[in-house]
Amino acid sequence: MEILILDGYVDEPSCLGVPPYISPYPRYLAGAVEDSGHSYRYLTIDRFRKGEELKGDMLVLIAGCLVPGKYLRGMPVSDREIAHIAERFEGTKVLGGPLVRFGFHKSEFGNMFDHLAKKDLDAFMFDLLESGGFSDRDREPDEWARWAVKGAKTSKLHPDFPQPLIAEIDMSRGCARYFTGGCSFCIEPMYGKPFYRDPEDVIKEIGELSRNGVTNFRLGGQACLFCYDAEGIGETETPEPNPSGIESLLMGIHNVSPNLKVLHTDNADPAVIAAHPEKSREVLRSLVKYCTSGNVLSFGMESADPEVMEKNNLNAKPEDVLKAIEIVNSVGAVIGPTGLPAVLPGINFISGLDGETKETFEHNFRFLKDVLDSGLLLRRINIRQVLEVRGKFPVRKHYKEFRRFKKKVREEIDRPMLERLVPKKTLLKDVYMELAKGKTTFGRQIGSYPLLVGIPYETELNKFVDLIITDHGQRSITGIEHPLDVNTASLGALASIPGIGSKRAARIFRARPIRSKGDFIDSLDDESVAEEALDYVTIR
Repeated sequence: MEILILDGYVDEPSCLGVPPYISPYPRYLAGAVEDSGHSYRYLTIDRFRKGEELKGDMLVLIAGCLVPGKYLRGMPVSDREIAHIAERFEGTKVLGGPLVRFGFHKSEFGNMFDHLAKKDLDAFMFDLLESGGFSDRDREPDEWARWAVKGAKTSKLHPDFPQPLIAEIDMSRGCARYFTGGCSFCIEPMYGKPFYRDPEDVIKEIGELSRNGVTNFRLGGQACLFCYDAEGIGETETPEPNPSGIESLLMGIHNVSPNLKVLHTDNADPAVIAAHPEKSREVLRSLVKYCTSGNVLSFGMESADPEVMEKNNLNAKPEDVLKAIEIVNSVGAVIGPTGLPAVLPGINFISGLDGETKETFEHNFRFLKDVLDSGLLLRRINIRQVLEVRGKFPVRKHYKEFRRFKKKVREEIDRPMLERLVPKKTLLKDVYMELAKGKTTFGRQIGSYPLLVGIPYETELNKFVDLIITDHGQRSITGIEHPLDVNTASLGALASIPGIGSKRAARIFRARPIRSKGDFIDSLDDESVAEEALDYVTIR
């Protein structure tokens, strides 16, 4: 039997699967199908949108966008598309992934699909193919290890393979705060006692992905990296990090992936970092040594309002978060080969929680202003509304204040933070050009929450370029290719050099070939403008 695996993309708090990411879901599913003695085809929702047919004896659709964001290219499958796919496919149909597991699917999907997998989709399919029956269960540790390796070659079928594909790697399941219920809104405590994958299993999976040509990885699927293999799980909400264990894991990853280009990580609990500063610094030094610069540790602060913290069982007080930001900056703010700091914190805020008032947004803004005024760096600030996975929340009660707060942060915090993070003339290495819109070309480095860079002229897509930064927006930046050869650059590229513009670009164009610095200065009407522009160009 041939199984059609249709990847509708997932986006969860600790699992990324929208291009250029490939999530573990299709890989585990492929491994389970192969383990049961059957074959499979792998198809992304984008390829289906472009006209590829739904071929196979059974369709398995993966879906679940729990924390929707703004996407540069691929878009997760919509409810409307799910219904359309179910109508078009004539064989047996299974729907699974976070959409079903956490109850975000429409009730009518139960009539459109033959089965809804309410727990691990791969385990469901394995049982169905092995015995003809079905059961909703979580995969066992040995299955997890086996299917992750068997399904690794699926990555070669992704349209972004080999570049800019980045493989999301599961590190664990659940949260160290499970025994207190964890944060009121979070899905991780719903798994119960956390399970941390054996480091050798993680290393074997990455080794197999590497043998199949994958070079970019993100260690995701975890509530807190610093809790991985930590001391005190189940006894304290702030277990003690295990620096040697994490270093051994990172070293092992490097040993099995000789062509590794990007290695990034995921979430971190600021309360854990603040409670164990020295052990946390040791972990951070390993991240600087073994991971790619531009790495981000997402801090789930959620709110700086004491009332909201208490009513939602949030773990990190504002003073803890600030201390954790200082600790990460003290080790990770060093500029790395990509042009970005080695590792920085990101901050998550959630609106709509119990206890929220209009003053909540003032608490949150004051905290961010304190971080900015202190000279510390944040890589990104994520502001969203709560999803009602574990219960009802007053999501829309302060919607106007939420929008006002978000706008104020973008204007008064994000932009000056970006200007500090990547000042003008910063050189960003290996930016992958992904999308053309009008006369602007957009690109990103590969990794966690990469900066969006716009080039204000048309250039070739699907290639890596180095860019020098010329301007800043609220959450994105502007740059031009570097080195920019004045004798071969297009008129649009020349006009994008700071201080040049279209008229001066035409003067440079007419003066070519330019053979020296003096020729370049002579081609323009203002020597000071020419001198400044020389920082952005090369003369060959």
